[in-house]
Amino acid sequence: MFKWLSEFFGLAKNYIIFALLLCVSFLLISTNNNVHTRGLQTISLVTTSYLEAGVDGIINYFILDSKNEELQKENAQLVDLTSRIRRALEENQQLRAMLKLRNESSALLIPANVVGRTTEGGRYFITLDVGTNSGIVVRDPVVTGSGLVGTVTATSGNFCLVRTLLDGDSRIAARLMKASADGIIVAGENDALTMKNVSRRYDVTEGDIVETSSLSSLVPPGIEIGVITEATDETGNIFKQIKVEPVVDFSSVSVVFVMQYGPSSEARSLEEKALEGNQKITAGK
Repeated sequence: MFKWLSEFFGLAKNYIIFALLLCVSFLLISTNNNVHTRGLQTISLVTTSYLEAGVDGIINYFILDSKNEELQKENAQLVDLTSRIRRALEENQQLRAMLKLRNESSALLIPANVVGRTTEGGRYFITLDVGTNSGIVVRDPVVTGSGLVGTVTATSGNFCLVRTLLDGDSRIAARLMKASADGIIVAGENDALTMKNVSRRYDVTEGDIVETSSLSSLVPPGIEIGVITEATDETGNIFKQIKVEPVVDFSSVSVVFVMQYGPSSEARSLEEKALEGNQKITAGK
């Protein structure tokens, strides 16, 4: 405030001196009881009131401008505090869900932090701060307390790369709980998923839960993947068009578990070949 006032007085110094001298003149006139000066007294009073109003307006302007700056700073601080509280609540919810998962799971779960993300050109990977030194191997499932994140695709001593469900090359065998129908979960559009190879004869409705299938050798069965948001039939297509909203918020996930899951190597090899063949057919189309 004082800075603004000093700048104002520096620019308007001459005008201020003139106004003061004018006020003194009016004051002298107002104290003179001469009949001839009474008209001037009236004029001086009116002029003085206008000058006082103008000065008050200028002072109030600088006071309000200073208060406005203070309020803007306070607002920015409150926005930042609200954002921090929201992130803390999200992390707290994630940790609570993961603690519940750890208590209920019979598999070995290795905690990890998300330290990087790759989300360009249809790719969607996350980097974790655990690797082979912690027992992580390629194809290990990665989960949160909400559901499946993806699988480990590359490792180093202290880090690993995870292909999430949103990646264009992700293929996970899945099952509709209500309809008891199996299919394959692939990446969709706008951070959504699509479930393929589900016959039109099954009754699939919005809100149905999708989880990992017992037919998969890459991930254990019963891990939640998402919720059906749309299921439609297309003329000439024997399969339903199913859209799935993932239960994991991939944009905010910060802590995960790497699950050490050891199914039959023979079954895993067979499924991987089948998935590779499906990818080649899709690419050819």
